[in-house]
Amino acid sequence: MGDPFQLVEDNSLRVTAAGCEMKLRLLWYRSLPVSCIEYIQLRLDDQAVDPGVLRFGVNGRQYQLDELVDLVEEFWFIQDAAILSINQPGRLTAGSTHKIELDLALRFPYIPIGPGKFLTRINKYSAALVAG
Repeated sequence: MGDPFQLVEDNSLRVTAAGCEMKLRLLWYRSLPVSCIEYIQLRLDDQAVDPGVLRFGVNGRQYQLDELVDLVEEFWFIQDAAILSINQPGRLTAGSTHKIELDLALRFPYIPIGPGKFLTRINKYSAALVAG
């Protein structure tokens, strides 16, 4: 599994028929509803990836990022990796190295910080990964 305190799992970037994917780890002490994801921003080789081509997968299902806000009963369990997919066939080739920069913001609905506001944490990741 690699470092459990790292947003992107070691050696998890892989080429797929639809494009590529990587495994994400939930950097928190308890599972959260997927609706707690405020945003995901990805840069690949110093270029922003269009959120419209990203899919977030948990529990055997994949969702477009704009669907996450309504998924209050779909949980990202701390022991399970989520799959972040980039649906752009041919963007990566196996064996190539790519710079990944990822920001993932999580809202914690049980930690209020003001009227109608809850603690939000931005997890950042940056590394050069070899596509498998």
